[in-house]
Amino acid sequence: MSVDAKAAAVAAFKEGWGDAAPPVAATEDEKTWGMLANLLGLFFVVGPAIAWFLKGDSKYVKFHALQMILVNLASFAVGIVLGVVFTVLAAVPAVGWTVISIVSPLFSLCMLGLLAFLALKAKNGVLFKVPALGAFAFKTVYPA
Repeated sequence: MSVDAKAAAVAAFKEGWGDAAPPVAATEDEKTWGMLANLLGLFFVVGPAIAWFLKGDSKYVKFHALQMILVNLASFAVGIVLGVVFTVLAAVPAVGWTVISIVSPLFSLCMLGLLAFLALKAKNGVLFKVPALGAFAFKTVYPA
């Protein structure tokens, strides 16, 4: 990876993540739909996409739906990588299965915790941007 690519990756990761106030205050209906867009992330990208299309006139809901779609796609990619690693680790008699039985549920619990955390932030009217993915979703929905 070149120095420019590394710098761009680091900048994308550091760029504006965490709590942010929406440019326009969200209504209670938008807060509820933003929360639902995150909770519907349990159904991979289909759930947030439904929220996106049903409430497409609200940028607040669009942000939460797009961010959850991106989080789900990233989670899917990490799951594929973990599947390959687990396949290799399964060949190691005791250690492999121990690592698999710890890491797999831990990853699932972390993703469920992130989903619940983002849903609570949405219900409170906050745009919480996940590192890199949230900045992309914010730039897509709220162009400067």
